[in-house]
Amino acid sequence: MSKMIEISAIEVGERLRAVDPDHVAVIAGSIRECGRILQPIAVSMVYREKALRPNYVLVAGAHRLAAAQLAGLSEIPAEVYEGLSPLAARLIEIDENLLRHELNPLDRAVFLAERKAVYEGLHPETKAGVAGAKARHDSANDTMSFAKDAAEKTGLNPRTIQRAVTIVSKISPEIRRSLTGTILSKNQKELLLLAKQPPEQQAEIVGLMLGENAPVKSVKAAIERVSGKVAAVPDRNEAQTRHLVNAWMHAGILARRAFVHELSEADRRLLRELLSVTEPNIEEAA
Repeated sequence: MSKMIEISAIEVGERLRAVDPDHVAVIAGSIRECGRILQPIAVSMVYREKALRPNYVLVAGAHRLAAAQLAGLSEIPAEVYEGLSPLAARLIEIDENLLRHELNPLDRAVFLAERKAVYEGLHPETKAGVAGAKARHDSANDTMSFAKDAAEKTGLNPRTIQRAVTIVSKISPEIRRSLTGTILSKNQKELLLLAKQPPEQQAEIVGLMLGENAPVKSVKAAIERVSGKVAAVPDRNEAQTRHLVNAWMHAGILARRAFVHELSEADRRLLRELLSVTEPNIEEAA
């Protein structure tokens, strides 16, 4: 059951994901049109020393809260949790983002990696090595694995979850920050290929792709360049010439006549000029 609470009593704190002003503006427009917020936010009730009333710490719904403020509301509907631990609050925040907001593959990977850390904090018996030891005592099945739990809570495929965790665990935080907002952050296949490269080469690969006047557009091409296997750049004029000659040689006489007929007068004049330059002068040759 949700209840209305004053926005001024809500503490936002540090968020896993920055608030997107454009997304906030869209929600604020919807609030003005509907006259209310359709989905409550989630907050944790806290009591400060000597405070006459409880305060609330935002758990989930940063965009809705910011939109309510932008729309001029003084109160907002909220699901209120009491006695919520910081880890439990973090888990709610992560799951809501995974469920409600469109995340690119890099952002999704970061959220899932954080979820894994939070889940293992709440369930230390599921950490790597521990579950295996418990399995020898036939008790491992009593504990739900992180991947299975995340899949059930978010609707994501377990394999997608495993790939996301691989991306975050194999790509350093510094490189991940440099990828934020780039086209590479939206391509899971490219991120996975980057994650497979040695750490010392990842920065070089990203530099080739994202630097000023970047010479390559894919991780594969960057890997080839880093390893010294640079593919030869085909000559455009040569390719066009080969295409024209091939088409002419394979065309019948009727098709060739039709082609010449389709040429404009300017094109025919250009063709005659080119032929006069390339053909040898018979008199001079004699």
